[in-house]
Amino acid sequence: MVLSNSDLAHFEEHGYVVVRGVLAEPDFAAVRREYTDTLTERAAAWRVAGRLSGGEEYGALPFPEHIVALAGLPGFDASLLAELDITLPHMPFTYLRPDSELHTGPAVLGLLRNPKVLDVVGSLVGDEIKASPNQHVRLKLPVRDTPTAFGGRKGETMYAPTMWHQDAMTQIPESDDTDLITCWIPLGDVDEGNGCLTVVPGGHRSDELLPWPMDADTVARLERAAVPIPVRKGDLVLLHKRLPHGSRVNTSDALRWSFDFRYFRADQPSDRPWFPNITVRSRRDPARELTDAAEWRRRWEDARAFHVAAGAPLPGRREFAQLVADALIRGWESGNYPVLGEDAESVPAVAGH
Repeated sequence: MVLSNSDLAHFEEHGYVVVRGVLAEPDFAAVRREYTDTLTERAAAWRVAGRLSGGEEYGALPFPEHIVALAGLPGFDASLLAELDITLPHMPFTYLRPDSELHTGPAVLGLLRNPKVLDVVGSLVGDEIKASPNQHVRLKLPVRDTPTAFGGRKGETMYAPTMWHQDAMTQIPESDDTDLITCWIPLGDVDEGNGCLTVVPGGHRSDELLPWPMDADTVARLERAAVPIPVRKGDLVLLHKRLPHGSRVNTSDALRWSFDFRYFRADQPSDRPWFPNITVRSRRDPARELTDAAEWRRRWEDARAFHVAAGAPLPGRREFAQLVADALIRGWESGNYPVLGEDAESVPAVAGH
């Protein structure tokens, strides 16, 4: 399936398009099994490390039910779920650790390289396609107490509203002209009740990026223009990198599970050159395509080792970095900083310095 002329016109005018019924349950079956097994393995490791208590009886549940059950345990740390993401910690100023974790299994790689997805994306970027390392699994848990401040790659991003943003905000300036397309893939039906995407149609045509941190007037303007995008399992949502978008909280009692992959023309600069970019389609030279999940994993592990050895924080675009810096400063101002005991005789070493 490729985009029709009306789909292309809609994307050009509004900055997004919903492509109905591209995928079916067989396209998701391996991913469901992989995440079910991975969560069981990670939960066991978290218990051994003292980071999770209880919930052993949930291990036989399918992934969506298992993860919601774990999240309901007293004291559960939702930031653990970041280890199930498809990228390493990625915020500016982050110091990677040797044990910084991600998930890069063969089923995820298979979905990333799914020919039906690439046929649709190829309508916008051509037949020489790379996948950005800025790719994620979204595990929007049923709502709890919802923080309003940006918290980085913390647990609250798993269930809080996704703030208004443009994907271009996180790209380095060298990739401003890169034709980066976000492909959002739900694994179930999504509506306003369980946290569907919201967009501002036509907002991608502005030459200016949204301000970060975002002022109340800007948020109010975006909310007035917001349009929800309910979708069904198997639909794809394609987003222009400058389109303002976000999502609501999940007020259902079940997990809202989706992936967002980013693709770009292989001859253009990457948005995150410090992480692995992979060729997922090449009509000119199919041998360049990465098809082996073990090789994909090795590239991520090599990148992690490189950054750990460098001992330097991850970079980011000025606007994105400013938002993260403000979040850190607010934390320090509220007392969230390490304090030495009164009898301490020396300052403990800080990893990475």
